[in-house]
Amino acid sequence: MNKFSAFMSSNESDDVKPNILLLKPPPSQPFHAVVAPGRAREVPHTPREVKPALDIQFPLAPYRQTPGPIKTLQTYLRTLVLERWDAEIRLCDESCRAQLSEHIQGPAAHQNLVREMIKVQWNAEKKRCEESCKVQLLELLLAAHGITTLA
Repeated sequence: MNKFSAFMSSNESDDVKPNILLLKPPPSQPFHAVVAPGRAREVPHTPREVKPALDIQFPLAPYRQTPGPIKTLQTYLRTLVLERWDAEIRLCDESCRAQLSEHIQGPAAHQNLVREMIKVQWNAEKKRCEESCKVQLLELLLAAHGITTLA
């Protein structure tokens, strides 16, 4: 019985090996592939050699490269920033109202405390959104005047 007996039917002899099998070797043995009978005498396939590129590499033609910066109006960018942060602030208000409308279990004092905590949380989130809006608008203003870093 040889090491391939687990892959053979009982009527096959020990000297006939199975078709190509990729076996997971134990950690102590190197990986190997089993070759089908009749193919053992053939020369194994060698990968085709790739010729190294000896010619000079040129950059792609200009039409295939990333375009340069696109000029836009400052007012358009300002409008985009304001719309985005206004939507965030509206979402904070809606989320606060939705959370407050949920039924809160417990005594009245506990319900009032939970409602106050919800209002404080969403007011803090609204304030963060408003400050982020101001920061982004300031960045736009500074970039319009060519100031990209603060020293």
